[in-house]
Amino acid sequence: MSKQGGKQYGMTSSGVIVPVPPGYQIPKGHAPTPQEIQSGDSAGNMLRRLAQTIIEWREALPEDAQPVVTAIASGGVSVIVERMTQESHHGIRIEGNINGNPCMLLVHQANLELLCYIEKVQEVEFRRKIGFIIDGEETEV
Repeated sequence: MSKQGGKQYGMTSSGVIVPVPPGYQIPKGHAPTPQEIQSGDSAGNMLRRLAQTIIEWREALPEDAQPVVTAIASGGVSVIVERMTQESHHGIRIEGNINGNPCMLLVHQANLELLCYIEKVQEVEFRRKIGFIIDGEETEV
């Protein structure tokens, strides 16, 4: 995010620079404890912490805003996340869309970057949920 002339600007997952709506800020998430960091080497632990952060963001955001997660794999492939699944100790399956088309990306957690940002919702009843499957248990946040 950058500031120019008193306005804040961000970049969408498609690379378009857009003004950040006034009053929208990234909520402060919880910082992991040393114990969480020590045990955090698995994909499941990473997804648990991400799900908790998304829950905290939703609680802090106004009703007309929602968090968005974009997964960026090595090579620059970016997917707007609809659901993330722990596939193995370090493997993650990402379901979502790329350029409006449904897709699935399988990736090692070390080869993945996650861009989390806030977007304004035009119609509040259509707020998107993000699904997580961790240790075989599915949740939507």
